[in-house]
Amino acid sequence: MRDYRKATRFFKLRKYLKLGVLIAIVLVYLLPIYGMFNLAFRPRAEMFSGFFVLTQPTLENFVEAYEYGAYSAIVNSVIITVGGVGLALTLSVLASYAFSRFNVKGKNLLMFYILSTRMMPPITLIIPIFIMYYTIGLKGTYLGLILVYGMMALPLSVWMTKSFIDDVPKDIDEAAIIDGHSTMYILFKIVLPMVAPGIAASAAFAAITIWNEFLFALLLSGIDTKPTSVLLSSIRGERGFNWGRVAAIEVIYIIPIIILVFWLQKHMLRGLTFGTVRR
Repeated sequence: MRDYRKATRFFKLRKYLKLGVLIAIVLVYLLPIYGMFNLAFRPRAEMFSGFFVLTQPTLENFVEAYEYGAYSAIVNSVIITVGGVGLALTLSVLASYAFSRFNVKGKNLLMFYILSTRMMPPITLIIPIFIMYYTIGLKGTYLGLILVYGMMALPLSVWMTKSFIDDVPKDIDEAAIIDGHSTMYILFKIVLPMVAPGIAASAAFAAITIWNEFLFALLLSGIDTKPTSVLLSSIRGERGFNWGRVAAIEVIYIIPIIILVFWLQKHMLRGLTFGTVRR
């Protein structure tokens, strides 16, 4: 009986210890986010007083953010991200289906080459891309940024999408071929609906990658195509940094990606676990 009580106490202690560690980890991640929202709604006169308590919330920082061009920068970020994700998904779906279904000589080597491009440091690519863009007139354009971001997100998208398509039995393709359907019909009407959660997961990871990128945006964007990540790096007031305005722009910057992740959360979880039960 005594051993049973000791074991019960031990399991309870371990349970509370795990809960405490989990709460501590959550606080570590949420505290900076809370501080960002706190500063965004804090008057300039109270910027560095009473960090955890917000007594007089204000929207003046968001008004200044609008005057500084934050909302047009958000629109630029959305345009570039949507275009880059669309390009990456379109190419990755076609390439992944080919890698998964067709026996092509050197397929594994080509797949490794595509993935290896993601391992290259971006700093090694930026100079030749900058010179090429400047020469052909793509610097400072939406098209130029969409192309480079689509190619940046493509390797991971191909790798993820191929793994999802591999989990779809080839017997389904063979049955559709017997019924007289074309390859494109099989891909877009049969296979893609079956791997839709995986495509959503690929889209989410590609969007996060593009949304948070800074180096290419800094050197390849123009005045009218500047995304929010570049705008944040250039903020400086007449008397130093206006931390309230910076925090307001950061709040505006993270809201779209938070909405996207929550919207696709169920599909992301299903996509990342797709095919595990069958295996």
